Amino acid sequence: MESQRASAALAAIAAGAIPSVAYGITAVRYEGSQVCEVMMGMIDPSLEHWDLRPAPTRLVEVVDRLVEGDTVFALFPTERGTLAMGPQVKVDVLPEGTETLALAEEKPGRRLTDLPRF
Repeated sequence: MESQRASAALAAIAAGAIPSVAYGITAVRYEGSQVCEVMMGMIDPSLEHWDLRPAPTRLVEVVDRLVEGDTVFALFPTERGTLAMGPQVKVDVLPEGTETLALAEEKPGRRLTDLPRF
């Protein structure tokens, strides 16, 4: 992770307290068009390195983290091989009642579908 990413993260959460527990999603796995699993790790409170490196994490576990109040960010790969902090991840409910993940803010090149697949 890079220092510039940490600065962006701090600006993004400036309105509230710095999260005591923050996670980062680096890749997604789809089953059809639905997210079923992500590569997620725990980010150190300094937002500079991993406390727990990303590992395959089921959708229900990510939803549990979000419901419990933990902060989850999307982390996008850069051309330099580092990770750039993206928007926060949130729970979204599809019309049929299925829970899925969405980003708090989507911009071109910064969507869940833009993350690497695994």
